Amino acid sequence: MSVQTIKIGAEETSVVIIDNFVEDPDYLVQLATDLAPFPSQTGHYYPGRRHRILPQDGEAFDYVRVVCQSLIPLMLSVYGVTGYDILDAGFSLVTTAPDDLQPLQSIPHFDYPDAESFAILHYLSKRPAGGTAFYRHQRTGFETLSQDRLQAYAVAREQDGLELAPARGYHDGDGNGFIELAKVEARYNRALIYPGRLLHSGLLPDDFNFSPDPRHGRLTGNIFIRAKVTP
Repeated sequence: MSVQTIKIGAEETSVVIIDNFVEDPDYLVQLATDLAPFPSQTGHYYPGRRHRILPQDGEAFDYVRVVCQSLIPLMLSVYGVTGYDILDAGFSLVTTAPDDLQPLQSIPHFDYPDAESFAILHYLSKRPAGGTAFYRHQRTGFETLSQDRLQAYAVAREQDGLELAPARGYHDGDGNGFIELAKVEARYNRALIYPGRLLHSGLLPDDFNFSPDPRHGRLTGNIFIRAKVTP
């Protein structure tokens, strides 16, 4: 396992990149394959299929639990987090064609507007899978969102909608009112850790296949955690 931390943008938000994250990623791909087909997402902006990992999923849930336990020292050293709860976890596959995206799926997004939430993204595709990019919203200058920023961001995005052409397809680079700050390439068995409030977007290669098969598609393990706050 190799670990590096990069700083994103003017706000210098820490993003952790971990290569060779687990000893046997092929085993995780098989676990995901055994849980397929994943259900389509309704009422959710993820552009594809996702299997939410629950305790009854046995070894798949063990994966989530062990990952979260193993990252405790790293979360402390990078983010000053001493403990956390699991908010959600799943195996995910991008399967939505660019022309079928909703407008909000075509721009960078944030997961949670608070400083305590973090995403753990584990790439599990051996095929070219793009990566993840991080952004600044041009009109507001925001790179991260918080409760205090939500109203101003909503007003600014409404103004973007009046002045800019409608966003289409998967976002990549500068455009749609956002400036790209950094991008991290997807590699098999690479993991990213980043605050959920950081604006980001998944990147896809030009010849992406949108396969719903975990063995051939853009399979990721996704874990969301929230730091425990001591009163």
